[in-house]
Amino acid sequence: MKLLTGSLLRKLIFLFLVVVVIPIAALSWIASQSARDALIRTRIADLQAINEIKKNQIWSSLERLKLNCELLAKSRDVRLAYDALHQYHDAGGKLPDGSFDVKSNVYRDLYVRIGQFFKDYLKVYNFRDLYLICSKHGHVMYSVKKGPDLGTNLASGPYRDSGLARLWKQVVATGKFVLLDFSEYAPIGQPAAFMGTPIRGEDGELKAILALSLDGSQLERILSIGKKAGTSDETYIVGSDMLMRSNSHFNPRGLLRQKVDTVAVREALDDKIGTAIITDYRGIEVLSSYSHMGLNENFGLDFEWVIITEVDAAEALAPMTALQNNILGLGGLLLVVALAAVFFAARAIVLPLNLLMSKVRQMADGDLTTKIPATGRIDEIGDLVNAFNRMVGMLHSQTSQLVEGAATIGSTIAELSATTSELAASASQGSSSVSEIAATVEEIRQTSHLSHEKAEEVATLAEQVMRRAENGRQETAMAIAGMDEIKVDMAAIAKGIIHLSEQNQSIGEIVEMVNSFADQSNMLSVNASIEAAKAGEHGKGFAVVAQEVKALADQSKEATTQIRRLLGDIQKATSNAVMATERGGKAVDKGVEQSEKTGVEIDTMADLSRESVDASSQIVASSQQQLVGMDQVAQAMESIKSASRQNVEGARQIEAAIGSLDELAEKLRRLSDGLKV
Repeated sequence: MKLLTGSLLRKLIFLFLVVVVIPIAALSWIASQSARDALIRTRIADLQAINEIKKNQIWSSLERLKLNCELLAKSRDVRLAYDALHQYHDAGGKLPDGSFDVKSNVYRDLYVRIGQFFKDYLKVYNFRDLYLICSKHGHVMYSVKKGPDLGTNLASGPYRDSGLARLWKQVVATGKFVLLDFSEYAPIGQPAAFMGTPIRGEDGELKAILALSLDGSQLERILSIGKKAGTSDETYIVGSDMLMRSNSHFNPRGLLRQKVDTVAVREALDDKIGTAIITDYRGIEVLSSYSHMGLNENFGLDFEWVIITEVDAAEALAPMTALQNNILGLGGLLLVVALAAVFFAARAIVLPLNLLMSKVRQMADGDLTTKIPATGRIDEIGDLVNAFNRMVGMLHSQTSQLVEGAATIGSTIAELSATTSELAASASQGSSSVSEIAATVEEIRQTSHLSHEKAEEVATLAEQVMRRAENGRQETAMAIAGMDEIKVDMAAIAKGIIHLSEQNQSIGEIVEMVNSFADQSNMLSVNASIEAAKAGEHGKGFAVVAQEVKALADQSKEATTQIRRLLGDIQKATSNAVMATERGGKAVDKGVEQSEKTGVEIDTMADLSRESVDASSQIVASSQQQLVGMDQVAQAMESIKSASRQNVEGARQIEAAIGSLDELAEKLRRLSDGLKV
C-alpha cells in the first residue's frame, strides 16, 4: 500500500516491475505446465506400454505352464512313475490311519528310481515342487521336495483344507486342468499357488493327479525384466482381496502380506483400464497404470488379478523440476535488469515534475506571475512545461476579468433576491388553496366509493334472489312431475286391487267346490262303512279305509271353513284399499293443482327478480362511471397540488440559490483581493 500511495517514483518503479513480473510469471507458468503435461503424457504412455507388455507376458506364461503341465501328465515317465507308485499303493502302501507309507525301504528305492526325471524337470521350468496324488483316496504319493505333506491324505489328513487339497478335489470333480490362486501353505510356511491336471490310463479313466506348485518367482522374473520407466518403477499383481500376488520392488516379501488399497487397484478390480496420479501403498505420489488381467474370461479361472505399473512422480517429473529452476533463474536475472531500467526511466520523468510541482505551489499561494524556464526537451515533459506557461498567462488574464465581473454580479443579485421573495409568497398562497380543494375532492371521492360498494351489494343480493327464484321454479316443476308420476302409480295400484278382488271371488268358488267334494266324500265313507259291516270279517280293511276317508273329508271341510274366513278378511281389506286409493288419487289431483299455482307465482317472482338484477347492474355501472370520474378529478387535484408544492419549493430554491450567488460574489471579491496579477 505504501508503494501505491507514496511518491510517483515509487509508483512508477512498482508498476514497471508488475508489468515485467506478470508476463514473466505467466510465461513461466504456461511453459512449465505445458512441459509438465507433455512429460506426464510421455511417462503415462511408457507405463501403459509396460503394463500391457507385462500382462501379455503373464498370459503367455500361464498358457505355457498349462501346456507344460498337460504334456507332462501325458508323458511316458509320468505314466511309469504312476504305475510303480500305484503297485506299491495296492501292495500295502496304504496305512490303516489313511496315510501313505513313505518310510519303508521299498518306497525309498522307488523314490530314488523315479525321482531324477522330476528333479530335472523342476530345474528347467522353475516350479517349486511336483506332486503325484492318488485320485481315489487323496494320498500324496510323491513329492520332489519330500516336505511334510508327502504321504498325507488330502481327504482326511492335517492338510485337508490346504490349497493342494482344494486342487485335488477340483481336478477330480471336473477332470480338467485347474489353476488355484496363491494362499498360505502350511507345509512350506509361505504362500503358494497350485496347478494340476488329470493323469489318465490307457482306457481314459482318471488314475491320479499331477500337481505343480509355484512360489511367485515365476511371476517375479516376468515383472522384473524388460523396459523400465525409471529406477523407482515397479510392476506388481494384486488379487481381489487387495493383497499382493507378487513380491514388490520395495517389499521383497509382499506376496499375500502387503495390502494395496489404492485408487488404481479399486478401479482395476471394477474391470477398468486407465492411468492416474495417485498415492501408492507406501504413501508416495506415483504415476500409475492399471488393468485387470481377465483370468476368468481368458482362462476360465474362478479368481481375478489386476496388474499395476507405477513410478514415483518425483522421478518421473524430475526434468520438469530442472526446467522450473532454470526458468526461475532467468526470471530473476530479467527482474534485476528491469529494476535498473525502470529506476533511470522513472528518475528522468519525476525530476521535471518536481520542478513543475514547486511552481504550482506558488500559484496555489496566489502568485500568478510565476513561470518555468523553457527547456530544450521535445518530449511530453517539454510540452507539459510549455503548456503550463501558457496556462499561467491565460489565468492571469481571466482573473483580471473575474475581478471586474464580481462587482457587477453583486448588484444584480440584490434585485433578483427581492423579486424571488415576492414569487415565493404568491406560490405559497396558491398551494394552500389547492390543498383545501384537494381535501374537498377527496371527501367526495370517498362518498362515491361508499355508494358504489352499496350498489354492488344490492346487485349481488338481487342476483342471489334471482338464482333462488330459478331454483324454486325448477323444484316446482320437478314436484309437479313427481305428483303426475304418483297419480299414475295410484291408478295402477287401484287397478291391481280390483283385479285381486276378482281373484278372491274365484278362490271362493273353488273353496265351495272343495266343500262340496268333502260332503260327497263323507257320504261315500258312510256308505262304505255300511258295506264293510255287511261283508263281515272280509270288510274290516275296507271299513278302516272308509273311516280314514271320512276323517279326511272332515279335515277338508274345516280347512275350507278357515279359507272362507280368510277370504272374507281379504275382501274387506281389498275394499278398504280401493277406497284409500281413490282418496289418495283425489289428494294427488289437488296437490298437482296447487303445485301449478305455486309454479305460476314463482315464475312471476323470477321475472321480477331478473328485472331487479338488470336495474341493479345499471346502477352499479353508473356508480362505476361516477367513481372513475371522481378518481380522475382527485388525481388531477393531486397533480395540481404537487405542482403547487414544486412551485413553492422552486421559489425557495431560487431564493437560496440567489443567497448562494451573493455569498459566491463576496468570496470572489475576497479571492480577487488575494491574487497577485
